[in-house]
Amino acid sequence: MIHESNKCREEICNLKKKIADIKISIQNKFQFSTLSFLFIILYVNIFQLIFGKENSIVGVIFTIMMSASMVRDLTGAMLRHFFIQTVVLVWMAISAYLVTTLPAVLSVFINFLTLAVILYAYTYEYAQHIYFPYILSYLFLIFLGPIKLVQLPTRLLAMLAGAVSILLYQWIMGRNRIIETARDILSKMIDEIQNQIIKQLLNGTVNDVDAVNDNLHKELSQLIAAVYDRRKKALCISEASFSMIDVGRGLESLSLSIQEYIKENPENELEILQKLNLQLQDFQRYIHQETVELPETEDLQWQGASAILKHQLLYISNRLKRMSDPKHKIHYRKTAMTLRTQLQIALNYSPVRIVYALRTACLLALAVQAVQALHLTYGKWLLFTLASLSLPYADDIPAKIKKRLCATLIGGFISLLIYAAIPSIMGRTVAMMLSGYLSFYFTDYRDTFICSTIGALGGTVLLNVYGVVSVGYFVLIRLGYILMGIMIAFIVNCIISPYTRKQATYQLWKKYHQVVEQLKYSCTRSQVDAQLYYSLVIQAFMLETKLKENTTKADWARSQEFLRECQYTIRHAHRRFIKGNHNFLNYEIS
Repeated sequence: MIHESNKCREEICNLKKKIADIKISIQNKFQFSTLSFLFIILYVNIFQLIFGKENSIVGVIFTIMMSASMVRDLTGAMLRHFFIQTVVLVWMAISAYLVTTLPAVLSVFINFLTLAVILYAYTYEYAQHIYFPYILSYLFLIFLGPIKLVQLPTRLLAMLAGAVSILLYQWIMGRNRIIETARDILSKMIDEIQNQIIKQLLNGTVNDVDAVNDNLHKELSQLIAAVYDRRKKALCISEASFSMIDVGRGLESLSLSIQEYIKENPENELEILQKLNLQLQDFQRYIHQETVELPETEDLQWQGASAILKHQLLYISNRLKRMSDPKHKIHYRKTAMTLRTQLQIALNYSPVRIVYALRTACLLALAVQAVQALHLTYGKWLLFTLASLSLPYADDIPAKIKKRLCATLIGGFISLLIYAAIPSIMGRTVAMMLSGYLSFYFTDYRDTFICSTIGALGGTVLLNVYGVVSVGYFVLIRLGYILMGIMIAFIVNCIISPYTRKQATYQLWKKYHQVVEQLKYSCTRSQVDAQLYYSLVIQAFMLETKLKENTTKADWARSQEFLRECQYTIRHAHRRFIKGNHNFLNYEIS
């Protein structure tokens, strides 16, 4: 009876905690959405005031780009990324001007070249793509903000200001991202070991150890992805980032070693687990900056079979100190790789990226020319649809088609009700702004595109379209262009030139196997290039994450078994790397 009462109280406490968490989440979402919306209005108005009304669309473009850029951490090399953004954005403005003024043949060539470079540069084989905001912005410059030659210098200055805005936004919103990400992930990993391994072992029950190990590996992969974003450039990772990866890998290895040790030495279970728990608590406090000290070697008097656990704890302790040392955050070891090899790694040749960039650039370049030649007033809706539905994997297109069509129908119907009932410009403007504000609360493509549909139709009918029939006419025009875009995108991407997830996955398997073998080989050499080693580790983990995603969707049964074998090989290579580099732990910056 007492047990049931305690269980009931525990369930009530958990429920109250969940409700409190939901309330906090809603409050944070409201605050972020409201502030973001107000920032957009302020930014666009100031941008228009500085650069003129003809560049107001450029202000809108950069509000999209600033938000979209946050999927990557650009603060690790601000000057480098500023230079890249400046070159890309300025060329986009020049190209957009040339496309609207040059003869058809030259226009198509320049358009194709610009689109292909953007698509290849901002499509990633195993990281989140960010090509769409750039392609959408480029189409906006062509169709929503065309300019004359005399206006081009101001447009270029506006694009330069946009590059500054993107990097400033990154710095303000994400300058501490790597610190916060590392703290959160490492803290979660320690909690996982304490609560799901040690605590359950102390209680005499361990449920689903494989699930715990999978969670730890997933968290480690997230940490490594954060380091990848933060790197200065290819083969240029800081000493602190090396140590950050080592801490995560050390915690994963410690968890596996605890499970092995307890199986082989059950008689020492209680004493060892208590020592481990205390040490992990010290790590937790250090990560959260509640203490600046960690136990030294002499504080861990473990002997016999438990010595391996002691050495792992010491290794983690050592790397935690190095990770938080300011001088290691700004120190980068030089790679021994030749310039040619560095360029090959930086370019990162990828069949899926090349096929996707060439196919989509060709489709959009020809479609832009067709819309211009036929003088299709609302042909931009066709182009936006083609850009949205042309995805790297043909397998993903049908699902997105359904969402876009569904959103168009729902958004069109809501727009018909709103704009037919509200004839005033002020009322329609409020409705458009409200739809834009509500889009911040949604993450699913269908829901956000419903809001976009209401905003787009509002801009079309704002000034001189009244009544159900007139508004309905424009709803049908938009539906027609989107249906045409859906049909063309499906035929080109899924029938004429499909690149499937299966094809991409075979390429990824091949690349993953090569990386693992290269990693294994590099650790057998007397002198190991640290930059190459950690770059290979990062690549292996990110390829593995993408392979898991692809094989899960494709339902490849034996893939997980092969991945586990490769994970073992990578862990074993890491042990050899540490063992073969005795000076690595004690490496100091002169």
